[in-house]
Amino acid sequence: MQQFTYPYFYKVLYRYGNIPVTVILSIYLVPSVVYLDKNLLYLIPVVLLLLMIYLLNKHYLNLYKIIPYKIEADDEKLICTDFLFSRKEFTIYFNDIESLTGGIFDGRFSGVMKVCDRKNQVCIGFFNRLRNADKLQTILLSKVPRKVYDDVVERVGLKTKKEDKKRTREDNKKK
Repeated sequence: MQQFTYPYFYKVLYRYGNIPVTVILSIYLVPSVVYLDKNLLYLIPVVLLLLMIYLLNKHYLNLYKIIPYKIEADDEKLICTDFLFSRKEFTIYFNDIESLTGGIFDGRFSGVMKVCDRKNQVCIGFFNRLRNADKLQTILLSKVPRKVYDDVVERVGLKTKKEDKKRTREDNKKK
């Protein structure tokens, strides 16, 4: 059984990072609201700040639902525990995984990587800041059904083909 957890800094950042940012945005919001009666032009920053606070906290609430801070993997399953505000525990069998999306599974260097289980209707996510995240990615790719593996390889392969075509066009224009 292999265990994957976040370093302390990233665990705190992914759990509580929205709190200081929301406080700072709220501090900027106060003067805009106070001077709103003097000039309606202050309505623009009020709306923008409220929108930023809303979107930031909505993003964090979505992360709270899907990010386990402890993942254990063996030969047939993942056990996901230590969710924020919940004592739930999900067991995802590799054979039941329907999709791998986001982050490296979509050909990007960062972002939330999602593992979705079709049988139990569960999706979990993890960031590449997870200790030994590359090892977890390798385990997932080696144990998932062939169809899921092929989908990931196709998505990553298409990006590289598009980038190669773009580079070829740019090289031809330079000549």
